[in-house]
Amino acid sequence: MKSINDWPKLIAQGTPIVGLEYYSADRQQVLSIFAQLAHQQNLNAYYWNSAYSTIQILKYIDEQLILEPTNFNVRDDILQFLLESDQPGIFLLEDILESTNHSLPAYRVSQLANAFFQSEWRKVKQYWVLLSDYIQLPNKLQPLIPILKCSLPNSFEVAALVNNFCERTNNLEYHNEQVIAKNQLIRACQGLPTGEINLLLERALTLTSSVEEIAQLVLEHKISQLKDQGLEFIAKPDVPVAGGLNLFDKYLNDVVKLLEPEANKYNLRPPKGMLLWGPPGTGKSLSAKLTAKKLGYALLAMSWGNILGSANPDRALAKILETAEHLGGCVLFADDFDKGFAGWDSNADGGVARRLSQKLLTWMQEHTSDVLMLATVNRLAMLPPELIRRFDDGGIWFVDLPHNGARYEIFNLHLAKYFPQQFGEGQQNPWNERQWYSLLSDYAGATPAEIANAVKCCAERAYCQGRPGKIELADLRYQRTQFVLSSQRSSEDIQAIRNQASFAKSASGEDTSKFAATKQELFEYRPPRIE
Repeated sequence: MKSINDWPKLIAQGTPIVGLEYYSADRQQVLSIFAQLAHQQNLNAYYWNSAYSTIQILKYIDEQLILEPTNFNVRDDILQFLLESDQPGIFLLEDILESTNHSLPAYRVSQLANAFFQSEWRKVKQYWVLLSDYIQLPNKLQPLIPILKCSLPNSFEVAALVNNFCERTNNLEYHNEQVIAKNQLIRACQGLPTGEINLLLERALTLTSSVEEIAQLVLEHKISQLKDQGLEFIAKPDVPVAGGLNLFDKYLNDVVKLLEPEANKYNLRPPKGMLLWGPPGTGKSLSAKLTAKKLGYALLAMSWGNILGSANPDRALAKILETAEHLGGCVLFADDFDKGFAGWDSNADGGVARRLSQKLLTWMQEHTSDVLMLATVNRLAMLPPELIRRFDDGGIWFVDLPHNGARYEIFNLHLAKYFPQQFGEGQQNPWNERQWYSLLSDYAGATPAEIANAVKCCAERAYCQGRPGKIELADLRYQRTQFVLSSQRSSEDIQAIRNQASFAKSASGEDTSKFAATKQELFEYRPPRIE
């Protein structure tokens, strides 16, 4: 998609109508750009949206761009007025492409087509710019109307905005080193439109002069904005190690090395996508946060089901992908990815899932930004085969139920959280090897989520009994009797998932801990006697 700077080239080729995707916060910037372009073309620039009864003309007064009403009588339809008018100029028209039915009315399509073909014999220099935050033209208009885009600022442009703000603001305070504070502010501003960044910085300055606090205010605004889109944004995921997933953790260390500039000299890049597959509750979501933490990326979590159920799924996906590309390093995380593809091959949803999966597939193939797409699935067969192949570069990883050694690590992670005086750093483990082996046997088949919940319930029970922060082995053994393992409740479904594990890489290696189950031969091999 071309940028707004390509408009002069298009009109030089005789293109009378273009579409322009832009963010509402950038409206003043867009108007200013076209006011300057109009001056270069010896034309006037006009603006109209459905809230105006008359067309507005763009003027500079004391170097300030303003809108003034004209005496043009628009009546009911702005496009019909322009088709019948001989008024030259650049007309910036908003709300023309908005439609509650996600498709333009037939008369509107005909108006735009007529305007394109009539421009060849009309003597008037009249150019239309159709403004919207997302444009999806019908097939009939796609060859006629090119789409331009006023994109989110890249990392260099955001840095320039922040540096300019800091240079012209004399009373700023830096609690940390100035470079570190500026980088925090730059990081917080990434993923926001230019106009919105400028507004937020000026607004935050009225509340505080601390650069660190301004960065926090901007970050809170960004998190709130993304939440309204159904997205969870975590700037700096802070998670412990994923217990037991040693092979996956080792691979992430290699990915971190591929992020080094030196790797580019050998045409090496980190993977674009990774797929975590396994039964529910085995730590797949936690592994996504661990991935973001290791890579030093932000985590942007989306729901494929929410995208499909939104009023305009195409626009929702396009905005998510653009935001992810401009966050300056991001893990785009889709949890329970497979649930959004139920019945996708039957076109039960009108082909929406198929169309969006094709867009995601193309994006994963072509994007060059620092975005790692990481998805978790329970049923791999639900995904379209062509989409599964896009995750081959990072691999399909199978996250199984934890073995004894992994369960030991998981128990200690959560025990240290709730009972630091007994299991915290530097504390001697209060239970001997025999006791641990007995406990791990009781929890055989438990998922990491079930272990975490059991430790939490023990902490709550101990607090209510008047012994906060203290736990005994009997507490965990009692807690085990209070629930049924998911591997028992859904044994057939989980076993069906595990039976297909050979199609993926194992996220965990063999159990080499002191609690590993010893392998025993059912029949001992004895070489034949040679007489």
